[in-house]
Amino acid sequence: MEMPLYSEIIYERPSVDEFRELAMRTRLRLMTSKDITLIESSLAEFQKQLSHFYTAQSICHLRHDQNTNDAFFSDELSFFEENEPIVKDLTAAVYSVLISSEIAPMLMNRFGKMIFLKAKYQKESVSPEVITELSEEAALENRYEQILADAQIDFSGKKYNLSMMKPFLESSYRDERKRAAQAVSDFFSSILPETDKIFDDLVRLRTSIARKLSYSSFVELGYKRMERFDYTEADVEEFRRSILRYIVPLTVEIRRLQTKRLEVDELKYFDLPVLFPRGNPRPAVDINEYPVCTGEMFRALFEKDPSFFDVLREHGYTDIVSRKMKAAGAYCMTLLDYGIPFVFMNASGTSEDVSTIIHESGHAYASIRSVDSSPFIECLFPTLEVCEIHSTALEFLSYPYIELFFKANAEAYRDQHMTEALLFLPYGCMVDEFQHRIYHEPDMTYTQRHSVWKALEGKYQPFIDYDGNEFFESGSAWIRQSHIFSDPFYYIDYCLAQIVSLQLWDYSRTKPADALVKYDHICREGGNKTFFEILRSAGLESPFSPDVIKRIAYVTAEYLRL
Repeated sequence: MEMPLYSEIIYERPSVDEFRELAMRTRLRLMTSKDITLIESSLAEFQKQLSHFYTAQSICHLRHDQNTNDAFFSDELSFFEENEPIVKDLTAAVYSVLISSEIAPMLMNRFGKMIFLKAKYQKESVSPEVITELSEEAALENRYEQILADAQIDFSGKKYNLSMMKPFLESSYRDERKRAAQAVSDFFSSILPETDKIFDDLVRLRTSIARKLSYSSFVELGYKRMERFDYTEADVEEFRRSILRYIVPLTVEIRRLQTKRLEVDELKYFDLPVLFPRGNPRPAVDINEYPVCTGEMFRALFEKDPSFFDVLREHGYTDIVSRKMKAAGAYCMTLLDYGIPFVFMNASGTSEDVSTIIHESGHAYASIRSVDSSPFIECLFPTLEVCEIHSTALEFLSYPYIELFFKANAEAYRDQHMTEALLFLPYGCMVDEFQHRIYHEPDMTYTQRHSVWKALEGKYQPFIDYDGNEFFESGSAWIRQSHIFSDPFYYIDYCLAQIVSLQLWDYSRTKPADALVKYDHICREGGNKTFFEILRSAGLESPFSPDVIKRIAYVTAEYLRL
């Protein structure tokens, strides 16, 4: 089938009533038949309609995010807020019959174990009695995202959204970046009462949902939602301890050297984004040339012409540059009916643009490579820590080709990128520990939550000096992190993926072709194996191992000459 242009794809609201009828028919067939062929065809029909629903939802989100002022798609988001929980519950009901079938062992032999593992967690994560609350949860998450999308920040006589402020926050002029940081914090201060209330409602709702599903706290339910098949809360806690032991000392040294390079007496919070005295390296190509350079990079890396990114760009499946009325953030979203990923981001002229476009392209590459890996939508994609290896590892594997974007400043970019990779690890762990604390103690007041964040900053980022900024000093910085609102317990996945990706980077320094084979293997696996199983199949070690983290700390410190 010829690849359609994105502009030609028509949005049509799916019928939940028709889906409900199909779910009931499918359940009946699964309960009454022992004919594997009939069961397989019934599940295939069900999967097709499930794909239609999620494809329509993806198109709706994309069209809304491309123009947040579009009233039609804003209204359509409400439809999915209300009905996605219903679809999830109906899906869980279908798969619960699969699990309890008399011929379950035969079905597992035909379909593989992962759909059964995922079905079990789905069944334990949703029920009819929490549907209304799940809809409320989605509405609150979207409300927070809309607040960020609507941001209008006054700076130097003009108005900017959050993405457009990034170049000023990285200015080589200290006064300018200080004023920019103040302007951004003023915006977040202005929305603090509303975001505090939204988050309080989210904590209340999620805790209520968890208790209705017989969990002691949302932490347990959150782990089910995130499909933690291989590791526990205790394992994550041990991982955070290893980051504190081996990585935090490196970040303290990084900030000490940064203070010296910038020739300032004290490093303030507004100095943190700027690693070089003349400012961070910026792409040497025009912002509108990013897609062309990205295509050229992947043609060289994967030795294929045209590259997958070229094809996506030519057919309209990329939206790269920031603009007014465009939602904040970056992501890759796959249109399941077509098997085509869409890369969405907000380039603003900083070095982060390049790492972001490569990162989201990694998700796109994996989506394409695993498109036929399973007959089940749920098993086309692995658990999220593996998905973040797809994206993060590609950032490191692209190092040899980064001159395409930065020319003479390529080495400075590599240093900056590696430095930021290390700085991110403690921050990611801080976000994760914050969420564990909050959901284990859901009755905290707003002030108590801010105090928890403030204490964790002292633990994971002991070098931060907020220079008297009231918003940051109060422990409010966490409201800037959208994952805390919309994707609880996701953030540690980035950290786990970072450690695995740094293993691949280290391997690529001596065996680049073999490293690429390992990377491609992980992408092709889709979601047919658990996290640990995929790592073992690719010959990689667990990121939970303190020895692995210690080794990564050593080789990255050596690379950065710390």
